Amino acid sequence: MQANPCGHEWVVTITQQEEEPELDQALIDAVAGLGEFSRFAVYVNKFFKPGLPAQLINKDTVIEKLSEHEVNELIEKVSRNKIRISLNYGCIYTYVPVYHTGNVVGVLVIESNQELTERCSMLAIYMLNIYANQLSLLYKSCLDPLTELLNRQTFDKKVIDIAAQAAHGVTHSDVNHRHWYLAMIDIDHFKRVNDNYGHVIGDEVILLVAQLLKNNFRFEDYVFRYGGEEFAILFQATDECDARNVLNRFRACVAEYPFPQVGSLTVSCGFLPICEFEMVASLVQKADNALYHSKNMGRNRITAYCELDIQDNKHNDDSIELF
Repeated sequence: MQANPCGHEWVVTITQQEEEPELDQALIDAVAGLGEFSRFAVYVNKFFKPGLPAQLINKDTVIEKLSEHEVNELIEKVSRNKIRISLNYGCIYTYVPVYHTGNVVGVLVIESNQELTERCSMLAIYMLNIYANQLSLLYKSCLDPLTELLNRQTFDKKVIDIAAQAAHGVTHSDVNHRHWYLAMIDIDHFKRVNDNYGHVIGDEVILLVAQLLKNNFRFEDYVFRYGGEEFAILFQATDECDARNVLNRFRACVAEYPFPQVGSLTVSCGFLPICEFEMVASLVQKADNALYHSKNMGRNRITAYCELDIQDNKHNDDSIELF
């Protein structure tokens, strides 16, 4: 992207992006287009919540990557003093804060041979603020308005991404060879809650279960409100036993929680690994089959799809039958 005096073209490009990867790339291109330096790294807390780590968005950066602790320290320093400049091994390092609603949610680290001009520094702050605002809008569009869990539309996209990775042999993360699993969770006898206590209390129960889900899964896992009282989770585990333990921990947490007015509640769950590419509907159907088995076996339990001993019918014919 060519440098432009006021940054107007960059603003237009950044605010046109409707997907996070393209938005990240638009910012990277804009920063690179400033022209006074070529070595930089951008770290952003994409959840906009204190305590969560800032992610490096230009992973191919040539400057030394910082640890989570180092990034957090930098964010604290730029929060107090705005732009910071330091000299190290003959290079000038400039640290530019990423602001969102008055809070610093990230930092741009620039390595250069000479101090940046005021114009370059101001344009960098300007672009970073525009990026953070657009990122916030994209993030909010992915959330369920009641629970602030990820919504159904985001679920479909994420499952497709993970299934596509599985199709290309990327079936686990780089950390401890963890595999992706899909779990569907349903609140047992939820209709009784609405019938006996009303929908306001029913919504409160959904909110509390959503909070328990957030507390029991890692920030790198994905927790969704699938619809009504049903939730979906995309999470990583080393194997089926590990996945079951993770889900059982959450199940027990719900069973022990004292829900106001309602008292005790339980959840049922079905889950399976995502090992190869499948359509979203197929994966959800399998997880739901395991979930229904948990319901039929008395509720308040976890069932893996493989326990059902269902033979998958895979057709080699890829044609579509219309009639």
